[in-house]
This record gives sequence, structure tokens and C-alpha cells, in this order.
Amino acid sequence: MMQQIITKTVIAMVAGLGLAGTVVAQDTSKMSVDQRLSRMEQLLNSQGLVDLLLKVESLQTELQRLQGQNEEQLHALQELKQRQRDLYIDIDRRLLQLERSAPGGAAAAGAAAGSAIGQASSSAAQPATSAATSGAITTAPTVLEGEQEAYQEAFNLLRELRYDKATVAFRDFLKTYPNGRYAHIAQYWLGEASYAQGDFKQAIQDYRMLIDNYPSSPKLAEAMLKIGYSEYELKNTQAAQASLERLIQTYPGTTEAGQAQNLLKKIRLKSGN
Repeated sequence: MMQQIITKTVIAMVAGLGLAGTVVAQDTSKMSVDQRLSRMEQLLNSQGLVDLLLKVESLQTELQRLQGQNEEQLHALQELKQRQRDLYIDIDRRLLQLERSAPGGAAAAGAAAGSAIGQASSSAAQPATSAATSGAITTAPTVLEGEQEAYQEAFNLLRELRYDKATVAFRDFLKTYPNGRYAHIAQYWLGEASYAQGDFKQAIQDYRMLIDNYPSSPKLAEAMLKIGYSEYELKNTQAAQASLERLIQTYPGTTEAGQAQNLLKKIRLKSGN
């Protein structure tokens, strides 16, 4: 649009100069050379032509500025698309690894260590004393009829990044199999789905339900870490700091504790402490 305006302005200038030349040719046919040169100088030095030239120069400067902004925005958009593409590829890769590494295929993949949507971590994060202190049974419960199929259906929806449908499927699964073999990991995936969609309040509730209802799950450290992350995203830095410190104290030396320490440093740096 700006380029068209400049083009039209230049055309108008050329037409104006052509018209002026015609007038000069007509009116000065009987003038001397000096008189003709003087007349031309007056035309060229007219304020209207100077203003026109200044306007063209201003339009050219504005066009260059807009082109520069457009290039910056295009570059930023390309970077954003690339980051999003990389994220989806990474999610898909991790989910495939879970499927292949766990016995029973995709249905048992959720019980394997690692997080396909959030931060990857070690399943050894749970303290050795957690089962003993909570009185929880450490052996995996028997898979109930239809449980594996229902879990896989919900898991496949999550793998396809269909978060809304995956959330409904996992909640239905937990209503039907609250004490099933895959119940704890279904609860964890609920938190991950909420976190991936930026619903951090719901994510906190989902992760806390995992901690409260499944104290022997190997995903507790990750759940605590994501609670801290979610509180930080909600700008509740005091709560985030408390959650992260609790994680470090409960699971010292784990990958999650290291990630919590990194976020704590960031929080303290911003607060000046």
C-alpha cells in the first residue's frame, strides 16, 4: 500500500514537471536564454515542489521502517512455529518411548518412568521409605476387565494432543477403575493435560489428587515439581517457593529436586533475595 502511494506521488511529480515544461515552452518561446533559465529556476525552487519532494522522502523512510518491522515479526513468527513443532515432535517421541519400553505396549506405558508432556524425570524419585510409612501395597494390583482397553483409549487421545477428549476419557476411567492398576498414572496424565493447556489451577488440583490418593506412585516427585511450576505461572511465587523447597527436602538428589532448585534461583533472583 505504501509503495503504491509513493509510486502515484512520483507519477504526479513527473506529470507536474512535464506540464510545467510545456507551459514554459509555450510561454518562453520568445524569451531570451537567460530569461528562460531564470524561469526554470523559479519553477524548480517553488515551495510546492520542495514539499512534494520532502513528502516522497518521508514516505520512503516510513516504508523502510514498516518493511523492517514486518521482517522482524515474520522472523518471530517462524521461530514460534518452529518451537511449537519441536515441542510436538518431542512429545510424540517421548510417548513412543514409553510405549516401547513398558510391557504391554501403550496401555502399560503410562506406568513407566518419564513424562511425555512435561519435564522428563526419573521414576526412582520416590523415597524408598514411602511405601513403608504410608502402609501402601507395593505390588501392582491386578488389571481389571476392560481396564487396559479403557486406559489405552484415553492414552491414545493424549498422544494425539486431543487434550479435551483425553481429559474426559481419563476422568471416566478413574470413575470406573479408581483402584485399578493404571489409576495413579491416569491421574498424573490428567495433571499433565491441564498443564499443557495452560490451565494451571486445574493442574494443581489434579497433581494434588495424585499425591493424596496414590501415595505409592512413582510420579509423586514430578507432581510436586509441576505444582511448583503451576504456582509460579500463576504468579503465586510464595506458594511456588514453598512447594519447591518441600520437594527438595522430600526428594533430595533427584532430577526433580535439581529442576526445583533452578526455579528457586530464578525466583530469588527476581525478588532480590
